[in-house]
Amino acid sequence: MFRRRALRRRLALAGAPSVPDDQLRRLASVLDAGADGRECVPAAQAGPQLQLAVTRFRYPELRELSELRRLPLCKEQQCCNPYHWSRLCKPETPPPPYSRYAMDDVKSKEHGERTEDARRTDHERLVAGSLATDGEERQSWESEWCRLAYWELTQRVGRQFGVRMPAVDVFGGDGGACGSGRHGLCLDALEQRGDVPQLEQVRKTRAKIGLGVTLSLESDGVWLYNRSEEPVFVSSPALDAAAAKALLVWRVAPGHCLCIFDPACPPPAVSLPHIGPVDPRSVRISFAKGWGPKYSRRDVTACPCWLEVLLAPPS
Repeated sequence: MFRRRALRRRLALAGAPSVPDDQLRRLASVLDAGADGRECVPAAQAGPQLQLAVTRFRYPELRELSELRRLPLCKEQQCCNPYHWSRLCKPETPPPPYSRYAMDDVKSKEHGERTEDARRTDHERLVAGSLATDGEERQSWESEWCRLAYWELTQRVGRQFGVRMPAVDVFGGDGGACGSGRHGLCLDALEQRGDVPQLEQVRKTRAKIGLGVTLSLESDGVWLYNRSEEPVFVSSPALDAAAAKALLVWRVAPGHCLCIFDPACPPPAVSLPHIGPVDPRSVRISFAKGWGPKYSRRDVTACPCWLEVLLAPPS
């Protein structure tokens, strides 16, 4: 719990100007609430200096506010709630070696795990284009800007979820604190098939999703905000302009965000060796578990819990 006197000292040491007692109380309250809190705290006259000082409680290495992006839920331009901000991931940074789809046989390893699914490559299982339809093709997009399909390994769970609001949350939580007051897809509420038992690795991963992710259609593209306490892994053709022979998987750390698609500059349709046609408007997101040649999971269908985002075609 943040005590106001100690908080005032920490702010002063961080170079922030003095703030009124009421504002200090609100700051202490949102810091205690953490990522679950929805209250905005205006910076008022303190401005950017206070924003930077408070946000460093969450991101100690933060140098300037330009490294942050405000979450869609936040309505205050100069908000001091550090959990209403997300740190930018920069795709220009080369990804680590594990994050490239293997196009040849690479010995997989992660905690000594090896499974039949994990040893397969994309071209052995995946059909061309999107996986999200699963016999549920709909011709008219109406006012939807994307549709969501949730998967556990190779099994679709629930129906497609059409998104019309500018921002949508995908989260777990059994309808508890992380689900209250949120608009979106609650994974724990999806109807499970009774004839397919849920595997232990799926149960463990589902328990880690928590606040999950926010997907937001904004003026400069489609943004992913990771609000969970675990990393998420993303594969999007829009991030792979320089990759001629492989799709890349990007790791988005907790509290970070990434532009996963820019409708103004859509990627061209491509066909990759050993995979075939790649849907340029399909994004795949795995919760907590990555995939690639350094993993036992060689492709996304070997991940316990993952999401396909199918973006609407251009009008």
